[in-house]
Amino acid sequence: MLTSADMAVLNEAYRSSKKAQEAINTVISKVYDEDLALDLNRQALRFQNFEDRVTEKIRDASSRPEEETAVGRAMHWTALQANTMLNTSTEHVAELMIEEQADRITDLMKAVKKNKSARKDYCELAEELMDFEEKNIQCLKNYL
Repeated sequence: MLTSADMAVLNEAYRSSKKAQEAINTVISKVYDEDLALDLNRQALRFQNFEDRVTEKIRDASSRPEEETAVGRAMHWTALQANTMLNTSTEHVAELMIEEQADRITDLMKAVKKNKSARKDYCELAEELMDFEEKNIQCLKNYL
């Protein structure tokens, strides 16, 4: 049985990994730098792995992951489209993805700190996701 703290941490990890994949899928067709495209595709695969792991933990407790609202997804997609409408340079896309990842790290960190009673392994999974996002930021800085 998952506590509300457990669910809060797992749901934030789920939303973060899902949102990361959606962001990459939105911009990948606009990326002309083959190295950046390869790095983003590798990141997307790893985010899918995180999503699968989190979903499995939630489903093991006979629950469902909390999805972002359709309006939230649409707003995110629209913002990414608007940000890449006039500028699809490698530097701009990398900067945009860095900002996205920094926001997700912040959201995950808030969820972990707010839910200190969550199971240790769930917090560790969220921290592993944050570490991965930080490594991605370092990788993306090479494209600035």
